[in-house]
Amino acid sequence: MNQIIFLNQQPVKLDAAQLIQSGGEGMVFRWQDTAVKLYHHPTSQHQAKLAYLFGSGLAQQFPTAVLAPCAPVTDSGGSLIGFQMPLLPPGSQPLKALSNPLFGQKNNIPLPAIVNLLAQIHAILTHLHQHHIIIGDLNDTNIFFTPSPGHPFTPSLIDADSYQFANFPCPVAMPAFLDPDLYGVADLGARPSFTPRTDWYAFAVLLVKTLLGVHPYGGVHPQHKTIMARAQARVSIWQTAVTRPTNSLPLDTLSDECQHFLQRVFEQGERPSFPAALLTNTLRTAVPKHIPTRQPIPTGSWRTLLADEGFIEHLALLPNGRIVVILHTGQSYKLVRLGMGGKWEEMALFDGSAGYQFAHFGGKFLAVNPPQRPHLLLLDVGGSAPQKVGLIETAVFRDTAMFAATPQHLYRIAGNWIMRGQVQNGQYVEDAIATAHKQQTWFQASPYNDAIAGYHRVFAEYRFFVQTGAGSYDLIVPPLPPGTHMARAGVAFGADTVAVMVQAAGRDLVRTLTHVYSFTGQRQHSVEEEEDVWETAVATYPVAPLPADYTPPARLLRLGHHLLKQEPTHLLVTAVTHSPPSPL
Repeated sequence: MNQIIFLNQQPVKLDAAQLIQSGGEGMVFRWQDTAVKLYHHPTSQHQAKLAYLFGSGLAQQFPTAVLAPCAPVTDSGGSLIGFQMPLLPPGSQPLKALSNPLFGQKNNIPLPAIVNLLAQIHAILTHLHQHHIIIGDLNDTNIFFTPSPGHPFTPSLIDADSYQFANFPCPVAMPAFLDPDLYGVADLGARPSFTPRTDWYAFAVLLVKTLLGVHPYGGVHPQHKTIMARAQARVSIWQTAVTRPTNSLPLDTLSDECQHFLQRVFEQGERPSFPAALLTNTLRTAVPKHIPTRQPIPTGSWRTLLADEGFIEHLALLPNGRIVVILHTGQSYKLVRLGMGGKWEEMALFDGSAGYQFAHFGGKFLAVNPPQRPHLLLLDVGGSAPQKVGLIETAVFRDTAMFAATPQHLYRIAGNWIMRGQVQNGQYVEDAIATAHKQQTWFQASPYNDAIAGYHRVFAEYRFFVQTGAGSYDLIVPPLPPGTHMARAGVAFGADTVAVMVQAAGRDLVRTLTHVYSFTGQRQHSVEEEEDVWETAVATYPVAPLPADYTPPARLLRLGHHLLKQEPTHLLVTAVTHSPPSPL
């Protein structure tokens, strides 16, 4: 499938393999060393806003860190349908990743480095305001940073076409970052509603989330149940009635001066500009590493199988009831074999930074993928030391190597095929089992049996599938709720079912939709939850009801009559003393 557009009045052909992302408003394609955004339904407002941006010279006023429109894109009739813009730097991560303190710990990111990043964002915001440009939809999913060991992180801001300038409004906003003073605005696109004050409110939210790992109106309150309700009541995390998440950092991580300023914003409703000088005094003088306090090992029905200073980077269930875990401690990776009695063997693998990906298959073989590379190093880990079996490559999806393993086989993408492989007589052999779309096919593998599931992305359409030894079957997903688009998608496996998880996002809501299918593609039932519980749904399916002490980001797995709980540094087990209820 191809689409012809005109860039600088020259025809350009785009195909589905060049698609980077598809959202509610449009699609973004890679073209040469730039990106091209095409609106699904270009409106006169889109066209007028872009025409003003290019015709007034305002496009030249954006800082280089803002990946702003730099050239118009038209159709064959000359109508504006999108624009060209710079690409995100390779390896960019959304700022939202820093909201999880475990991300900072795994990647050795100190808090001062995050403050430096926030200072750069502050300077960008100040520059835009000086040129009468308001971001409006300032949030931690449209700001990216590029990790670069030994160098300061640099921000990149996207979605500049939604910024508010002249008489053109910003039509969208993420509710968690929207100033409560604007909650009553029914249509943000009707007229300019944002101001520098609302941008600085969003910046303050950004600062709290990235430095403390919790929204300023996050946590749990006995009366006000949602972030928006607490925002309207001005019940912030500084109030003792709020229970903060266990993995968030203490409030005293921030200096007294910074906390007093933030309380003015979130408890008194003031909207001052964030003082640049305060960014040099945001943290206490003695700043701990960017790690949460380690939680005590759970007691009660849970029994510890593994507790380690390092992080559990990978876990695999073997058909014989054993468990294989890959741990990363400092610069070292090691493999640990476990049983219900605990650890019984470990093996040093190699030294390396955070970010390696793994897949364990065939009982004693390991595929190792280095960060930002398409290579898969195949190792035999059945002996006393790892032995190289081979080196292969796989395709990528969103700059990530695409591979996964069931207990029996390794799956990867070669050309236009999904390949299934195993080691026979010391040689890696594989066969093609299904077609793949260039850089647009994503899948995961079942930890319980020989099945994979995922989707092919064709422009803005997602086609879900499940592949087993009996063949490949389509998973027909019901339409999304009106006014929403697919923000995230994933799959999760039960022993004989597969669930398609969809995060549907609209202007005022985020919903998690779970559709459960048989391995032959029949939809059994669906569940819709209004809260944003996507990560929990994926990590815990099909365990229901959840244990009372469950807290994200733990992952739950069944192993025979036992339930495993995989935490970042611990693996725990409990006996299942009754038949599990039906999923969800």
